[in-house]
Amino acid sequence: MFWQLEYQPNDPEDSHCCLVFLTAIPNPEEAISTQFWSDRANVEASLFMKTSSYNKSYIMTTHDYSIRGKSWGKSFEKMKNYAPVTIGVTFVNSDLELKGYNSVLTTRPETKDITEAWSRQLDVPENSDVLFNVKDGVVYASKSILSERSEYFSGFFKGRWAEISKHNVELGSTDTTIEHIIIDVPDISKVVFLEMLRYIYTDEVRFNLVPSVEIFRVADKYLLTKLRQKARVEIFKRLTNKNAMSVLFNEAWKWNDLKDDIINFIVDNFQEMKDTPEYKKLAAEYKGHPAGIEIFQEILDRLLDKQILK
Repeated sequence: MFWQLEYQPNDPEDSHCCLVFLTAIPNPEEAISTQFWSDRANVEASLFMKTSSYNKSYIMTTHDYSIRGKSWGKSFEKMKNYAPVTIGVTFVNSDLELKGYNSVLTTRPETKDITEAWSRQLDVPENSDVLFNVKDGVVYASKSILSERSEYFSGFFKGRWAEISKHNVELGSTDTTIEHIIIDVPDISKVVFLEMLRYIYTDEVRFNLVPSVEIFRVADKYLLTKLRQKARVEIFKRLTNKNAMSVLFNEAWKWNDLKDDIINFIVDNFQEMKDTPEYKKLAAEYKGHPAGIEIFQEILDRLLDKQILK
């Protein structure tokens, strides 16, 4: 379990104060979880700042740490003189191991060169033997890589469900005849499908380029469990009081685990969300949605369980 102590010299809300944060460095299990990090909740911690004439500490509530809230802190009064100041964290009820690091902590080693090399092999006609006809174009890939990295595609190719065709591919100034397995994917755009294949090739995904809900949908379709969970966490991280209801009613209601994540978010933030135009609009129109009545009943049941409506 890794923690990082951070200092910010200026509090944006009070120029007379500074900020000290206790940041959780997520382990691989925490990084793919949409729940609060229960192991962290068992750790008692307090932040402190002291000088020869000043000593202040605050107890931290470590049960609030999650992928949406990895850093929590407190505001301390700035010292008016130039005396040495000590900031720190005290852990209670915890086995503490001290280590020094010369770089930013990460949960995986850097493999940039390898990743880029594999990424360059994607969508290259002359290096490919599979052609996907997607909604708005074509995408090339390698059967051997897809089979090795995906159980879905491994089973697909063994079952011989795809058409095999020879066709001309323009390579520079010449046309070359290459044999490809042809697979029709009419319901997925090229940019989304390429990003899914990029994950298969490199184990990385760029959520800044493609909506996380679209990645979740394609990962679910092609049984890419790890990618699906990454997208689920990314959707959860990006929820706000303004977009949660639309994400739930537009897409998330189709999958129980994603639906549960968003309903829990709505319940946890209900007091702030219920007054937003987005919530009021969907609350007035939910009966026209194929699962609207069921969704609102779940929300109400959980609100009652938490005694928010009592």
